Amino acid sequence: MKSAILEAAEDLIAANGLSGAPLAQIAKRAGVAVGTLYNYFADRDALIAALFEMRRATLRPRLRAAVTAGEGLAFEARVRAFVREVFAAFEAHRKFIKVAIETEHHRLTPGTTAKDLMSTIDELVKIGAKEGIVAAERSELLAIAMTGALKALVLRRISSNAKLDDAEADGLVSLLLDGARA
Repeated sequence: MKSAILEAAEDLIAANGLSGAPLAQIAKRAGVAVGTLYNYFADRDALIAALFEMRRATLRPRLRAAVTAGEGLAFEARVRAFVREVFAAFEAHRKFIKVAIETEHHRLTPGTTAKDLMSTIDELVKIGAKEGIVAAERSELLAIAMTGALKALVLRRISSNAKLDDAEADGLVSLLLDGARA
């Protein structure tokens, strides 16, 4: 029942925005009474926090797996594989990404997905610095630029209902690494 409510909230917020997803509509979409919704969540903020926690439980392992997926590859190929996997994870959770974008400025829940993304990118860039592919003095700047560029591209594509694809992943990596090579 709880997951049905969370899925309904995700659907409605992604489609209509936060203001277009009152609790009564969320309950109706989930096929429960409003009172039942309140048995699980004290208010809308608690519901959204639970949605973020549920999706984080799915996304965080995918981001972690994206770092290790390219083990054994040369650094640039590994970064390309990582960005492609991040795009695939975000594409698979497109509705949730829309919810995250919609709620980001409302401060309804502490966002950890961005922190998870940054930490995985930091880890990957440190590998490039250790291998001598990325200049050590530019590694922090590259991690920040990569995180910002990924977030900006995802925001643009998700907001415009365009697909995130491998060609853009490769283009983004080329753009970033060409300015960060040792």
